[in-house]
Amino acid sequence: MFTHIKIIFFLVLCPMLSFSQLNFNNHITVSSGNDGFGRPRVALDANNDPFIVFRNNTSPKTIRISKWNGNGFTSPYDIITTGIQPSSQDGPEIAAKGDTIYIVFTSSVTTYSSIMMIRSFDGGITFSDTIRVSENDSPQICRMGNIAINEQGHPVVSYMKNDLSFSTAEQMVRTSNDFGLTFGTAVNSTLNSPDEPCDCCKASLLVSGSNIYVLFRNNENNKRNSYVSKSSNYGSSFDQVNEIDDYDWILNSCPSSVSRGVLIDDSLIIVKKSGATGNNEIVLTSISNVTLDYTYNLNVDEIPNVNQRYPEISNSSDSIFIVWQDDRSGGQNCFLSYSYEGIKNLSTGISFTDSSLAGPKFNPHLTFKNGILHLVYVDFLDSSIKYVRAYVSSTTNIKEIEYLLPNRVNFDILGRKNHHGFNKLKFLD
Repeated sequence: MFTHIKIIFFLVLCPMLSFSQLNFNNHITVSSGNDGFGRPRVALDANNDPFIVFRNNTSPKTIRISKWNGNGFTSPYDIITTGIQPSSQDGPEIAAKGDTIYIVFTSSVTTYSSIMMIRSFDGGITFSDTIRVSENDSPQICRMGNIAINEQGHPVVSYMKNDLSFSTAEQMVRTSNDFGLTFGTAVNSTLNSPDEPCDCCKASLLVSGSNIYVLFRNNENNKRNSYVSKSSNYGSSFDQVNEIDDYDWILNSCPSSVSRGVLIDDSLIIVKKSGATGNNEIVLTSISNVTLDYTYNLNVDEIPNVNQRYPEISNSSDSIFIVWQDDRSGGQNCFLSYSYEGIKNLSTGISFTDSSLAGPKFNPHLTFKNGILHLVYVDFLDSSIKYVRAYVSSTTNIKEIEYLLPNRVNFDILGRKNHHGFNKLKFLD
């Protein structure tokens, strides 16, 4: 007697469907040369006008801003005082809600590096004096700060803390209830994860009500998988933690990557880098905002032998936009994938940089609101920061990737740990 084996494959369809098109404006140079062009971040003020924050890595190092004035961007101006010594290795990071803006960065002005913050309540016209966020009660090295803003406009800050010998690593979180004037006790958000967080990978934050989610990469004897920890009491403790990778990424060097996420309904949609398959890929993950269990891991734009990194994500409701950089054409360039239906029908990657200029483009960032996508990146050969906006317009035909998730899947021939429906095979009697 023979046993019949039925194999149900995960389907990837690439139809030509009706889809809203993005129409791109001309590229605009925001800053160049001695004005600085280090790692731009873009956000919107209360009028939904973009402003761009970036580093000037030439001496004296500083952090600068340029704001949209209706016709173009203002000349960049310093927003920290001389001598604060912002790091040229990471940051700055920004969070904004209306005209309230917070910026965090690593500073070497203290004996050991520390996390500093500045704030503005007039849309970035003026900024406060520098506020130290990391603790100052014992010798410690604090780096790689990140920031989120809650519904009331208060900041939540994360950062990596090491002892002076770098023998311990902790992802710390501090919250404020007075718009950043003071901060509560620093709490270790990765206390319940195995071993310790990867000490060369920045964490990121999502905040919803009293819930704080920390997206971080762990390091368990060089197994560098992605995790999420959760506080349900606004940062007093982090009692839930979960791994969100299919494969174990074994790496004895630093992956230097940051996971980013957005909240959609009852899920966290996360983009991250993974090299577990031997190919450095940008992966999209959906997890429950209650249990932290993940439903799937999907490649955003899989290309063999291409190194993809530095993903960023922005959304408005079900409209999702993802950017990253990779070397598919031999040099670094920035790419965009998007959908107006959540992860369904996510487009293949398209380059959004200025094709008239040769050379590497990297460090993309984005924000999307009211049908307008705002994008920034570094043009290396031009030593400049470029900005371009795209408008959602009439429908067109575009190649889409539609993911169909099968039900009742309980075996993975590739040996992955997830028991949900992504790329699985089910054996039936």
